[in-house]
Parts: sequence; structure tokens; C-alpha cells
Amino acid sequence: MVRVRKNNVDEGPKLYVCSTPIGNLSDTSDRLLSTLRSVDIVACEDTRHTRKLLTHFDIHPPRVISYHQHNEQSRQEFVMEMWDAGQSVALVSDAGTPLLSDPGAILVDTAIERGVPVIPIPGPSALMAALVGSGLPMTPFLYLGFPPRQTKAAKSWLGDFVNIQATLVIYEAPHRLTATLQFLADALGDKPAVLAKELTKQHETFVWGSLVELVSYSNEVAAKGEYVILVNNRGERVTTGTDADAGTPGEDAWEQAVQYVVDKIEQGMRHKEAVQEAAARFAVNRRDLYNATIRTD
Repeated sequence: MVRVRKNNVDEGPKLYVCSTPIGNLSDTSDRLLSTLRSVDIVACEDTRHTRKLLTHFDIHPPRVISYHQHNEQSRQEFVMEMWDAGQSVALVSDAGTPLLSDPGAILVDTAIERGVPVIPIPGPSALMAALVGSGLPMTPFLYLGFPPRQTKAAKSWLGDFVNIQATLVIYEAPHRLTATLQFLADALGDKPAVLAKELTKQHETFVWGSLVELVSYSNEVAAKGEYVILVNNRGERVTTGTDADAGTPGEDAWEQAVQYVVDKIEQGMRHKEAVQEAAARFAVNRRDLYNATIRTD
């Protein structure tokens, strides 16, 4: 059965799914502030963290309650009672957009089942910030969230997506960064990848390289802050054997990429664009391919 729900109603219960700043408070939208000032309840991962945001903008909701992965189920009854009383609820995570590796899916499903309007308040997201700053192809992309800690579970988690031709987006904590990069290199091959950390914060940083190169990089630096790992999983799998350990792609893929650039330039394509296409198509390092074909331009 088709269900239709209009969100532009003035009265009655509502669930606002609110994106909050991921580091830079200047990213706070007027709509978010207006919403937080209007709701009856703010449901958040960590009340101490969210109260800092509310206090900064001089917002004092009637109620601020915790809503996290350990009490999602127990909070359902309370929130439903509030909706039955006609009250509105704003769902926020500690940073970014709720439901993206954060709790809230159960609450949204419950609201939809009960006919309560679910109103997204869009805003900051580490996922989108990392994608647009990475230079990797945007379409298609696949968001995978945080990998499981156990190797067996991680292999199962990634297994269905190993052969998908897309940009893979993964979140990771600093103390697990090197291990996860090595796991991805072993599972996917030595694909082009990007690290994005501390997005919108003072020490925002992007690092480009192949997965094997990024493993070496992460071993050399002290990982700090939250990371987004982006992998260009297009093209053939390049093994992490002798060639990959030296930071170079497999011979067949490399030769095909070089020839692709030569052919495209002869057809009138700009060198930079040809290299970008070839690097994505054959999963080779874009910088190395550019340098190797510079004389063909």
C-alpha cells in the first residue's frame, strides 16, 4: 500500500532529524537554531555535549534527554507518549547527521509507523565533506560506516562490496587507522585512496595516495582525530604483492592506463582529464600516471 505524508503541517507531534556542526560552530544553520528553540524535547547522544551547543546559542529547551545506542529501546515508550501528547522531538547526534553511524533509525521507523512527520534538518556531515574534498568520483559512492573490530566480522562486512565499482567511504578511529588501511589493501588491492581527518576543524587534513602508500604514511605519523577513509574501488584489482609493496600498480593495469591516456590525448582530451579517467578506470596512482605521461600532452 502506498503511504503519503505531508510534512508541512503546523500542529501535532513531529520528529526533527537535526544535523549539528562536526567541529566548526559557524556551520550551524538558522533553521537548526530555530528548530531547537521550538521543540519540546531534544533527544541527544550525550546531554553534556549537546548542552554545550545549546548554551552557546542561548537555547533552553523544556527537556533534554539522552538517546544513544544503549537506551534506544527503552526510550521508545517515553517518546511515543510525548508524541501522543502532541509534543515535538528534535533528534541530534554529538556531531553531524543522525543515523550515519549514530543511533536514531529505530526512532525514525517508529515515527513513520505512527504517522508522525519526520522532518530532516540538513546540515554538516563528515561523509559529504570528505567526498567533495577528496577529488574521487562522486557517482556512485557507497557509505559503509565503521568496520567491525574482529577480522572475521570485517571480512564478512566488506565481502558483498569488494567488487562494486564505486567510491567506498569508511569511518575509523585513530588507534585503528593503520590496521583498517592494511585490511582494505589486502581485501581490495592497492586502490587509490584518500584520508580526511578533523573535517571543518583547525587541523583539517586531506592525504592522497594508494592504500599501500597510506598504510606507510599512517605508520609514520601519530594518528589523531576522527578519520574518513575513501577508496576508489573502480578498475581491476591491483594486488598488494611485490609491485604494490613498492608503491606501484600491477604491470598490466599500468600499461593499460598509460595507453588509455595516450589514446585520449590523441582524441583531443586534455592531459589532466585523461589521467583522471585512467586512474579511476584502472585503479592506478593518479600522480604517478600524470608524471609518466606528461610528455604525451
